[in-house]
Amino acid sequence: MAVQPKKAKLLDAAQFEKERKKKQQQAAIARQQALIQQKMAALQAAETAEIEAQPTEKSSSKVKIYLLAFLLLTLMVLPYPKVIVYEKLGIVAESVYIPSRFGSKDFFLDANAEVNIDDQQRWLYICNEIQGDQNCQRYDIVEIKGIFSVIGYFISR
Repeated sequence: MAVQPKKAKLLDAAQFEKERKKKQQQAAIARQQALIQQKMAALQAAETAEIEAQPTEKSSSKVKIYLLAFLLLTLMVLPYPKVIVYEKLGIVAESVYIPSRFGSKDFFLDANAEVNIDDQQRWLYICNEIQGDQNCQRYDIVEIKGIFSVIGYFISR
């Protein structure tokens, strides 16, 4: 005896539409899930790239710290200029004074002379060497101003 195939029933129009909408919804859900998975993969790739980039940022911040430390050390070692206001016989003058560091001599920026300051007596000695003889003049120190006055002195000139 031969097996007779079962006859398939044709769907009516209402059931056919339900099946088609169901398949479309499943396809839309599958597309959304695929899109979400792609975005998640992109986010994970970005996070790994960011994690790999962080050590280079730390090294650049170390360079900045070392540079700042070097700058501060240099500022501590260098002598700070001062503006000294001095007077003799009613004539008042002011000059930028650079104190000595590491065995160098004190000097004024605007004079080619040897400068000695007596802080206790508030006297300033400016010595010039003329034809082998040293000629020193004593001035009274009126005021000694700091580094910001030096900046203002250069701006005003």
